[in-house]
Amino acid sequence: HPLAQRVRLVAMDLGPSFVKLGQIVSTRTDVLPLAWTVELKKLQDEVSPLPASVIREAIEASLGAELDSIYASFEETPLAAASIAQVHLAELKTATGTEQVVVKVQRPGIRNTVAGDLDLLHDLARLLERTIPEAKTYNPVALVEEFDRAMVAELDFLQEADNLVRFRKNFESNPSVRFPAVHRDATSKSILTLERLPGKKVYDAIREDGISGEAIAKASVAVVIKMILEDGFFHADPHPGNILISGTPEAPVLGLIDVGMVGRLSPEMRDRCLDLMVAIVRSDHEAIADRSEERRVGKECRSR
Repeated sequence: HPLAQRVRLVAMDLGPSFVKLGQIVSTRTDVLPLAWTVELKKLQDEVSPLPASVIREAIEASLGAELDSIYASFEETPLAAASIAQVHLAELKTATGTEQVVVKVQRPGIRNTVAGDLDLLHDLARLLERTIPEAKTYNPVALVEEFDRAMVAELDFLQEADNLVRFRKNFESNPSVRFPAVHRDATSKSILTLERLPGKKVYDAIREDGISGEAIAKASVAVVIKMILEDGFFHADPHPGNILISGTPEAPVLGLIDVGMVGRLSPEMRDRCLDLMVAIVRSDHEAIADRSEERRVGKECRSR
């Protein structure tokens, strides 16, 4: 097999944390050759699924009720299987009837697996800094620490549910962006039942429905700017597998899912980011250097 394919297969064998790293790297077309990003993109939703019996047991154990008493129907074949969980289509029983939903089911035993993966990554980062002096430029230990915090947060589906509530409130007046509603009665730390959003993957929407790539790009930039510069609360894992496109060719609607990983910026940091962006647009090299130095000093002060 080609090297890129072997790397993908090795990441899948090593565990969920390495799959997540592969997902992150797959978006870096500015760093990796096209053949590599195409192969690693398969990690976004093509991880080997768990048997239906395992999923049923996980749901019933977490929600404390039989699956058939919660859902009117439940598709055993997953819609998508990722590193942390897999997603199934279902119909939720409600007081007013049934509602089409998606059910995100955390892989049983994933917490212990992730803990072992993270221990290994911490060891590798320290080894890199000790043996390769040039690696300190990229601060691998700090990178792994940040990745560790993000992974631990992503394992708590109640926190993801809270993130969705906040995003829905932030974008309630924006018709071009949708976040799924949470069904709290069928949600726990390891099970997340959500509104089923319409739409297709980005590339499928462009090829099959004639959705304008330029319109998607403009809408996406507007969303990112609002998240970072206005709200200071942003989706930290926006790879194509976490975006659904609906709407019309000229006015696409972005459906954003899988918000377990989020970022937060203080008002001060938002101002600095804005100053840095203005400096970049104006090609003001002195201002870029000043803002970068302020950021470095600020990080050093916080670490102390």
